[in-house]
Amino acid sequence: MSNPRPAGHIQPTWCLDLARGATLETVAFMASMATHFSNQNSGIIFSSVETNIGNFFDVMTGRFGAPVNGVYFFSFNMMKHEDVEEVYVYLMHNGNTVFSLYSFESKGKSDSSSNSAVLKLAKGDEVWLRMGNGALHGDHQRFSTFAGFLLFETK
Repeated sequence: MSNPRPAGHIQPTWCLDLARGATLETVAFMASMATHFSNQNSGIIFSSVETNIGNFFDVMTGRFGAPVNGVYFFSFNMMKHEDVEEVYVYLMHNGNTVFSLYSFESKGKSDSSSNSAVLKLAKGDEVWLRMGNGALHGDHQRFSTFAGFLLFETK
């Protein structure tokens, strides 16, 4: 019988840990905005949370708290409100800006922008979105979203 793995294939250590019976924390969230948001220089609060597996996304603060050391994926998409020309949104990690989102379009028009990040977090680290300036559009179609999930645990 031939080896199904190509020569030189290295199996990730987390696969070996799972094979030994270790458990992998299940972590995922998806939040969206059904109402407009314009609180400048504050954390963005989402009006709806569609998914919150593990309950590590705090609905009241809009912050995600890492339950384990690991590598996490985050994505955020924001629609600029038509009453403003530009909007800035910042992805925050423990109070530090790690990535930004900028959207510009003439007043009277909406525009969407998105960004994503892969971050190595320690247990207890917090990640959230901070509004810079401008205003975000929110309605029943939920164009403005924030999502994240654990890719794999680290030591």
